[in-house]
Amino acid sequence: MMSFVYILPALGWGLMPVISKKIGGKPQEQLLGTTLAALLVAICINIFGSIHYNLKGVVVSFISGLFWATGQFLQFKALEKEEVSRVMPFSNGTQLIFTTLASGIVLQEWIGIKQASISVLMLLIVILSIQLLTHKENMETKNLEGTTMLMVIKSSLCLMGYATITSFFHISGMAIFLPQAMGMCLGALVILSLKKESLSKERVAYNLLTGCSWSIANLSLFYTASELGMGLSYTISQLCIFVSVIGGMFFLKEKKSTMEIRRIGFGVVLFFSAILVLSYFK
Repeated sequence: MMSFVYILPALGWGLMPVISKKIGGKPQEQLLGTTLAALLVAICINIFGSIHYNLKGVVVSFISGLFWATGQFLQFKALEKEEVSRVMPFSNGTQLIFTTLASGIVLQEWIGIKQASISVLMLLIVILSIQLLTHKENMETKNLEGTTMLMVIKSSLCLMGYATITSFFHISGMAIFLPQAMGMCLGALVILSLKKESLSKERVAYNLLTGCSWSIANLSLFYTASELGMGLSYTISQLCIFVSVIGGMFFLKEKKSTMEIRRIGFGVVLFFSAILVLSYFK
């Protein structure tokens, strides 16, 4: 039972894009459903838990939620145009690259030239694995389109901000969740007001499942980190890339040739190997 909890972050984050794609709807509907579910879960945590807040933590966590809403909306937009099994490896990979660079340079987690050099080398391996995972045979455009790639890069920069800003200001613990969820909801509402498109209440309601998947991953990562440490728990959570690719193939019927399956297998091994090394030297 305990070991199953450890893989919940990977399952939750890996299945989230698969669920949203399967349910369908506009990116705005997917974003609103996800954020509402996250807010409901955060409220429940506060009702049943004894949590203490301070102004700094609330403000920083709220800003983290704004970053997440922007980044997740752009990711949903990219998924609207492309297959999950192609977008998510590129999204997860660029998030890892940006977060590792931010942690090493901004948060000064790199200690010495050796750690910095190994980290950069592993990031180059991540780039190679992304190419293997997203390559498509027998298509005029074998790589992701430039507009989709740019959208995912912008998304990953925002999600990097979401992931690192709390560490930068030394904010941790359960007190992050509610103000973060409130920031997510406000960000979603601002995006909706800018788009000014009619929404399907049914699609929004269905996408509460997307938000539940995200919330399970977020909460279980907090628990796993307390048991295993953030380095190892983050490494395990990166199995989400494997879940997304396999989920896209089996649940969304995204067809792959034999050569593509071999590339994916090799790419996953490379990606996870790089993650293990990065985690070891973190």
